[in-house]
Amino acid sequence: MENNILLELAVIIFFAKILGAVSKKLKQPPVIGLLLLGVIIGPTLLNLIESSEIIVWIGKIGVLFLLFEAGLETDLKKIKSDSKMAFLPALGGVIIPFLLGFFLNYISSGEVIQSLVIGVIFTATSVSVSIMTLIDLGKLKGVDGRCIVNAAIIDDIIGILLLTFIFGLTAGINSGSSNLVISGIKILVFFMVIFGIGILLIKPFFLNLKKLLLEHTVISMVIVVIFIYSWLAESAGLAAITGAYFAGLFIGQTEYRTTVREGINTLGKSIFVDVFFVGLGLEFNLFNIKTEPIYLILFIVLAILGKIIGSSFGARLVKFDLMRSFRIGVGMIPRGEVALIVANMALDNDLISRDIISATILMVIVSALITPILLKFGFTRIKRKSFAKE
Repeated sequence: MENNILLELAVIIFFAKILGAVSKKLKQPPVIGLLLLGVIIGPTLLNLIESSEIIVWIGKIGVLFLLFEAGLETDLKKIKSDSKMAFLPALGGVIIPFLLGFFLNYISSGEVIQSLVIGVIFTATSVSVSIMTLIDLGKLKGVDGRCIVNAAIIDDIIGILLLTFIFGLTAGINSGSSNLVISGIKILVFFMVIFGIGILLIKPFFLNLKKLLLEHTVISMVIVVIFIYSWLAESAGLAAITGAYFAGLFIGQTEYRTTVREGINTLGKSIFVDVFFVGLGLEFNLFNIKTEPIYLILFIVLAILGKIIGSSFGARLVKFDLMRSFRIGVGMIPRGEVALIVANMALDNDLISRDIISATILMVIVSALITPILLKFGFTRIKRKSFAKE
């Protein structure tokens, strides 16, 4: 199999681009096409390509690039200005799904750590599908659209912090209760170090790249920062993606934000990111899921209802009317990259069972398919006026 790895990577990348383009044409996030490709060529259907260490390794680098981009796109100033409108919908969209995911699994299995991870999987929002639908409806710049986008960003930040806490807690428990305090100290030191580096070193360094004659090496220097931050996170007993996210957050505050976004996006999505999502499909046989059908159905239904109820309730608290609150709740339904990354990293650390990945993949696909239908219904069939102008 290793002798064929170059051919396998060529096949994966070629068809990933084709199915990614088809997904966009059908107004679905490219991740859906990539997952389906893995399912088709993997053990679920054709069994043409098996997952390998090389594919897994390339995928792990892709995960770091993805979370770095998420940090890079986090506009702290904009979040601050719109936080009053978006914070409670985001918080509701985290608390309710988290509790539903936690209790669903805890009642079923009694496993606390796995239940906590599933709670985090339920909180992750990926609004790419919502954004495409809002653009088609001409509503992206309206009050509803702005609230959905900003709430999703806040949602992701809270989700990353929750994941950081759970990984740190798990590391402390696994190493013994006496080391739980040490794990807490490691996490505290980690945040002190990355914020110190981010504030005192990263910004001045990138501001002086011209003087150091290193301007042509911006992307290379960024990759160095990603890897160092990721290594620091793992050294503290946290997920590497936590470090990658904060690397993006700090570099996003420099003048090279646009250049870096274009460079990392091109590099990451040329091979690494695509291989990660296709690799997920390769590793799991969706027709051989041992999970009880009732649990699987509840997993998907509660993930969807949790967002609608939680974010809608949060929107009502900031005085959105009932119809507009419904739209915001629906806009927060889709799950994608972050949910899959959390599930995959939790599996790598033996925090969840393999069947949870298959359930997460199905949940991502179903949530992406149902969102445009409900959003269009919310905007075209429901036209009640609200307190704010669009």
